[in-house]
Amino acid sequence: MAVPLATTGTATFGQIAVVTGVVGALYLALAVLLWRERTGHGTLVGRLADTIGRLDGVPRWAALTPYLHAVSLLACAFGVWWDIAIHIDRGRDTGPFGTPAHYPIFFGILGVIVSGVLPIALARKPLPARTIKLTKGWRIPCSAALVTVCGTFALVGFPLDDVWHRLFGEDVTLWGPTHLLMIGGVVFSIFARLLAIAEVEQLVGPDKRRIFQEMVSVGALLIAWDLFSTEFNYGVPQFPLILQPILIAFGATLGFTILRARRGPGSAFVALGVYLVIRGGIAYAVAEPLGQIVGHFPLLIVEAVLVEVAAFALGNKNRFRLGVVAGVLVGTVGVVAEYAWSHVWMPIAWPPSMLPAAIGYGVAVGIGAGLVGAWLATRYAEVAGEERATGIKHIRAIAVRRTHQLGAAGLAAVAATVFFCVPRSADPGVSGVVSLERVATGAEPTAYVTISLTPADAADGARWFEALAWQGGGLVYHPMEKVADGTYRSRDALPMYGKWKSMVRLHQGQRDMVAAWVYAPEDAAIAKPAVQVSNGQTVSFVDEQQVLRREERTDVPRWMWNAGYALLAVVGLLEVAGIAWLVGRGARGGRMRAAHLAAGRDDREREIA
Repeated sequence: MAVPLATTGTATFGQIAVVTGVVGALYLALAVLLWRERTGHGTLVGRLADTIGRLDGVPRWAALTPYLHAVSLLACAFGVWWDIAIHIDRGRDTGPFGTPAHYPIFFGILGVIVSGVLPIALARKPLPARTIKLTKGWRIPCSAALVTVCGTFALVGFPLDDVWHRLFGEDVTLWGPTHLLMIGGVVFSIFARLLAIAEVEQLVGPDKRRIFQEMVSVGALLIAWDLFSTEFNYGVPQFPLILQPILIAFGATLGFTILRARRGPGSAFVALGVYLVIRGGIAYAVAEPLGQIVGHFPLLIVEAVLVEVAAFALGNKNRFRLGVVAGVLVGTVGVVAEYAWSHVWMPIAWPPSMLPAAIGYGVAVGIGAGLVGAWLATRYAEVAGEERATGIKHIRAIAVRRTHQLGAAGLAAVAATVFFCVPRSADPGVSGVVSLERVATGAEPTAYVTISLTPADAADGARWFEALAWQGGGLVYHPMEKVADGTYRSRDALPMYGKWKSMVRLHQGQRDMVAAWVYAPEDAAIAKPAVQVSNGQTVSFVDEQQVLRREERTDVPRWMWNAGYALLAVVGLLEVAGIAWLVGRGARGGRMRAAHLAAGRDDREREIA
C-alpha cells in the first residue's frame, strides 16, 4: 500500500545537506584521530589527554570523557526542555532545525558519541581487567563501547524523526518512538559513565574526586530521567496521570540506591543537590531569559532522606535488602510527599482518589527499581575490585547468579507495571452542552467555558477535568469547577482566536482520556478545518489524542504504527541488554582481578609464616 508522505515539519534538502555535512565532518575527524593514535602518531587530543590524566591521576583514555560527557548531557537536557516549551507555546516547527532548541540537542548527542570514541582512540595500558578486543593489539574499556553505542542510537533518532514525520505527520508528544530513542540513548549513556568511574577505580583506587564525579553522575541520572516526565511537568500530559508517580518512584529509587549502596552517608544528598541546582537552573533559563513556559519538577528531597535513613539503619552489606526497603519507603512515603508537592506547585494536582493506586504501583515500581539499583551497584563495586562474600569459591557462581535473578526480577516488575499503565482508552459516550461567557471581544476574543455533561456523573472522581489552550503563543490551563450537578465552569477564560487550540480535557478512571474542542484555527497544511463552538452547542468528547495531536495523520495503516513502536521496543531492549552485558563483563573482570590479588596476598602471608 502506497502511503503519501507528509510535508509539514519535515527537513528541506538544505537542512539534510547541512546535517549530513556536519556529521560526516565529525566522523572524518574521529577517523583521523583513531588512525593517528593507533599508528603511534601524536595528536593534540592525545597530548591534552596525557596532561589532564597526569593532573587527575587517571589513565589517558579516561581523562577527557568525564568533562565532555557532562557538558554534552547538559546541552541535551537544556535543549529538550527548551524545545518542548517551544512546541507547547507555538506548535509544530518547520523541520529538524526549525527551532533553535534543536541545536543544543543535536550537538549534545554528537558530544556523547565523541566522549565514547575518545577512550577508544586513546586506549593504552593500563586498562581494566576485562576489555573488548577490536584487533590483535587494540583493546578498549567496556564503558567506551557502551557510551558509543548509546550515543549512536540517540543520533540515529534524528533522521528517523524526520522519516516518522513524513509517514505519520507530526506527533506533538514527548513519548513518540523517535523522541524516546534520542532521549533514551542519552539517559542510558550515564550508566556507561558510572561504569567508567568504576573501571578507573579498579586501576588507581578510590579517590575523592572520582567519588564526587560519581555523585554528580547520579545527579545527572535524576535530571535525565525527569525528561520522561516533562509532559506532566509542563501540564500537557498525553498519557495517564498514574505514570507520573510511577516515573518519580522509579527514578528516585534507582538513582539513590545505586549511589548510597556503594558510598557513605550523605552521598544521596550531594546527588540531590546537583539535581535541584541544575534542574532548577534549566527551568529558570527556559522561563525567564528565553521567555517560554515554566517547567515544573518533583523535589525528590523526601526520597533522598528515605534512602539515607534506610542505608543508615541497614548498612550497605546487603545491597538488595537496602534496595527493597528503599523502594518500599519511596513508593509509600515518597509518593505521598510528591502528592503533597503536586498540590503546591505541579500544573496538575494529583486527585485524592488516585493516591491508593499511586502508592500501590509506587511500591511495585520502587521495589523493582531498588533491585535493579542494587544489581548495578553490586556490579559497579565488582568492577572497581571490591571483595565481597561472593569471593568464596564454592558459592561465588551461585551468589552471582542469584543477584542476576534478583536484578532481572526487578526490571521485569518495573516493565510490567509501566506497560500495564501506559495504554489509553477513550469512552465515546460523553457529551456536553457548551455555554460561552465572553470576556474579551473583537480581534482577540476570550470566554469562560461552561459545560453541562451527559451523563451528569462523567467527571465524578476524574483524574483531571480542565480547560486548556496551547500553541497560540503560550499555555493556558484552568480546572473545570463544579457549579451544579453535571455542570462545570472553567476557572478563567480561554482564548479563541489566532493559532490557539482550546479544548476541554477529561481523564476518567485509570486510563480513559477524552477531550472536546472549543476552538481551533483552520490548518490548510494538514487539511484541517476551523473549529468554533457556539453558545448552546452540544459537543461530543472524542479520543483526546485526536485533539492534542491534531497534526498526526489518521489515514496510515495501524500496522505501520505498531511496527514503529515495535522497532522502538527492540532498540530499547538492545540498549538494556548492552548495559547488562557490558556492566556484567566488566564485573567479571573485577572479580577475577580481586581473586588474583587475594591469592597473591595469601601466598605472601604463607611465605611470611
